[in-house]
Amino acid sequence: MEFRRRVPRQPAGWDGVCQIEGEFASRCRIIDISMLGVGITLDHPSPHALVGRQITVDIPAIGDSASLRLEGRITSARLTLRASVRVGIEFNNPSAELASKV
Repeated sequence: MEFRRRVPRQPAGWDGVCQIEGEFASRCRIIDISMLGVGITLDHPSPHALVGRQITVDIPAIGDSASLRLEGRITSARLTLRASVRVGIEFNNPSAELASKV
């Protein structure tokens, strides 16, 4: 059976700062992005405790470009081979997120 996503992802490779509800902000890496969500990697001691929590991802401006803030709910979290955590985030309100960025 072939797995298909609702919308295609685009590779990103951006550094950012993630704020998980109830925790201190930390560095993260934005791996990919779509109209509905974003995939990131970060360091966290309890990946299983992340699912369902709210998160804010800030991507700072580089040079004269615009900074970006994304907000959503963590839908998946798993360890990677490099011992970081791969997190899937679904935007809280995808259409509003996109409209505010245009």
